Amino acid sequence: MRQWVVLSLLLAIPPDALAAEGKVASSRELLRMGFFQDFEELDIAELLESADVLLHVAGVGDETAEAAPGVVSVLTDEDMRQRGVRTLGQALELIPSVDVTTDGLGRPRVVMRGVFSGATGGGSEDVLILINGHRIDDPFLGGATLLSPSLPVANVRRIEVLRGAGSAVFGSGAVAGVVDIVTYGPEEFSGIEGSVEAGSFGTQRYGIRLGSRAGEFRTFGFLQFEDTNGPRLAVPADSQSGKASLAPGRTSDGLQSIETNYRIEWRDFTMNLRVGNTRADGFIGLSDALGDNDLSYRQILVDVAHERRTADSGVFRTKLTFADNRYQQFLQPLPPHFRVPSQSGEFDRGVFVEQNAYSRRFGIEGEWERELGDHRLFAGLSLGRESAQDVEVISNYDFETGLGLEGFEALPGAGGDDDRTLFALFVRDQWRAGERAAVTAGLRFDQVGDVSSLSPRLGAVFTLPNDVRLKLLYGRSFRAPTLAERELSVPLIVAEPDLDPVRIDTLEAAVAVKRRALRASVSGYLSYLRDAIEPIGVFDPARSRAIRNGPGTNLRGLELELRRSLGKSDSVFVSLAVQHAEDRRTGQDAPYVPGALGSVGGTVFFKGGKLSATPVWSFRTSRDREPGDARAPLAGHGLLGLTLRAPDVYRSLSLTLSGRNLLDQGYGEPAVLGGVPGDYPRPGRSVLLQATYLF
Repeated sequence: MRQWVVLSLLLAIPPDALAAEGKVASSRELLRMGFFQDFEELDIAELLESADVLLHVAGVGDETAEAAPGVVSVLTDEDMRQRGVRTLGQALELIPSVDVTTDGLGRPRVVMRGVFSGATGGGSEDVLILINGHRIDDPFLGGATLLSPSLPVANVRRIEVLRGAGSAVFGSGAVAGVVDIVTYGPEEFSGIEGSVEAGSFGTQRYGIRLGSRAGEFRTFGFLQFEDTNGPRLAVPADSQSGKASLAPGRTSDGLQSIETNYRIEWRDFTMNLRVGNTRADGFIGLSDALGDNDLSYRQILVDVAHERRTADSGVFRTKLTFADNRYQQFLQPLPPHFRVPSQSGEFDRGVFVEQNAYSRRFGIEGEWERELGDHRLFAGLSLGRESAQDVEVISNYDFETGLGLEGFEALPGAGGDDDRTLFALFVRDQWRAGERAAVTAGLRFDQVGDVSSLSPRLGAVFTLPNDVRLKLLYGRSFRAPTLAERELSVPLIVAEPDLDPVRIDTLEAAVAVKRRALRASVSGYLSYLRDAIEPIGVFDPARSRAIRNGPGTNLRGLELELRRSLGKSDSVFVSLAVQHAEDRRTGQDAPYVPGALGSVGGTVFFKGGKLSATPVWSFRTSRDREPGDARAPLAGHGLLGLTLRAPDVYRSLSLTLSGRNLLDQGYGEPAVLGGVPGDYPRPGRSVLLQATYLF
């Protein structure tokens, strides 16, 4: 990991040694760049107006969240600073209908509108996550949170979240929604900024941002290093208790990561580079049994984009993308003295598994945009290739047969190489049907290997009196099976080559209101998830399970999002969702989906605007278990957080003190039937202090 630190610093040094341009920025410009001189210069209504960003995630380019043909939420950098957000997972918990759970290896899973994913070994497969429009999911196991379990937001300008079907714009994976992370660049930041953070559980973070401009050549670099021991929570019993078990014991929560982002802009060309390295200790373990684990992930993303505008022909956009992912795990899924029921003898040192995989994706995308009278047309195509190479699974135990092996050897039927071609063709039309109505229609065809899908989208936005907007929306989305699900088995999961893609149809209605001091939206949805990919039978920590397409889930819900200023500077915000998920196989409530979740809070300024306090109360109601699980439903919980900010304590030194779960509420995330009996424990009270200095 050390070599990436050196490379990061070298790449981040601007070519003109950060020469100043002699320009004095206005208060509004400083706010946009992420800092400002004095709270007294700001009006909270201006902060709300600054949220009028032109969205990319809605697929029409220059619409605000209220006018976009979709149910969209936006978190700005200022929102995240006020609320003490440090990671993508913490940010998404502030969005209506978004839950972030944890699996047995400690990786976050993003659950949007009750679409629970990750059952086949990946993480957040049914939510598409992008960085500056570049998908960061892994084609091998699927999901973006697998490779980036602690993605920082220190360099994020805003997060755009589209809830609902998004495949008509983004293709495979946009089943429950799309998250686009928009980072800083040289247009938004110039100079040098350093940050240091320390707090509970031995957590420390160090970051630096550098931005420079020299004529038409602009550069930006960001580097953050994180190291934490984690809370090391008590686990009274695990899946092997009563047999050979290391429980009672403690979770292994250590994590080290380096996140680097670079951007180079020259004329109409933009290049982005992201390098993420993460090493983690594996929490409880692959089989919900305590043991020694070592997880290592690396991701390199590169994209080069060009935009050409013409007076007669419209706008032409081209993007080349490349992703290289490394996935390495050394696991002890079953503890010392584990005994195979069908064999004599035992594993004196336990069962060990080493998994290695490299996956790549490269492609080229082209889009044409043209205004023709009342119509705004988009058309384009993309070509690509994704592959998993050198996939190997080495163990002293065969999880598929349940038999011990002679030594440490490659598991039969697991691993190998696989690849597939990607092709997409799309067209969208936004029709301004008068001054008070806009209709957007889109259709996209995707071919992912031998899986094809047609994704339609239709939306109408009506502007009512007093700038109230009514939205009526329909969309269909899909997710192609991952390479591991189709061809390359991994421990506990047996690949199935005949899987169909996951599909969802969603109907939505929303009302959005915008005033100078108020932004509010209410939305309702009906979704019909079909062919969900799921394991067969009950979880067995010592045996692999086959997978199949299940009948799916019927989902419905209501969502509320509100921001309101109180006077010049103070404000309140509310995020609330009431939802219901019905398992079509049983006709009962789907497991692990809370009936209600949300957060409420506000920001108050003291000492003439020199200090701000932002309390946030977040909650989840109880969650049902899967069929056959006799345990009581997982109890709901509420967590109190508080963030204190003091900018310009000394010159450009800013301090932020944030606390999470201040009431030390004990709570857990649901473990599968046959796993940890008491669920996965979550951290108690924690406090972090951050210092930021602009040089």
